[in-house]
Amino acid sequence: MAYNGNITDYAKQYISATDVTDDLKTFFSRDTGINVVQTGAGEAAAGVLWYAQGTTNAAVSVIAGGQPDVLVGTGGVSAGDEVASDANGAAVVAVSSDVVLGIARHDAAEDELVRIEFLGEAQYTKA
Repeated sequence: MAYNGNITDYAKQYISATDVTDDLKTFFSRDTGINVVQTGAGEAAAGVLWYAQGTTNAAVSVIAGGQPDVLVGTGGVSAGDEVASDANGAAVVAVSSDVVLGIARHDAAEDELVRIEFLGEAQYTKA
């Protein structure tokens, strides 16, 4: 997939207490203050981790809007699916009681990247 240039306007800067360079392109949530942690299963997210320095207590960039690319978890996703976070911050098909973080723009298999329409403040709990 080509470079996704539409996301840079949505980058927000945070701090991560741990080295999260292996977690790029997964969902992240605000923890306390300007700190972020990887999003847990079915939880709300601040955005998708886009950049991280290879150290602890370092600056990270989280894409908080637009159409970021996200790593796909177990089961894959299809175009139009409502997506949520799994326990590892990957995109999975949302089920009842999950917070819907975005809508898949195309089909993607497990461990591939899917471009989503990130819902930002419009996230909602799936009925």
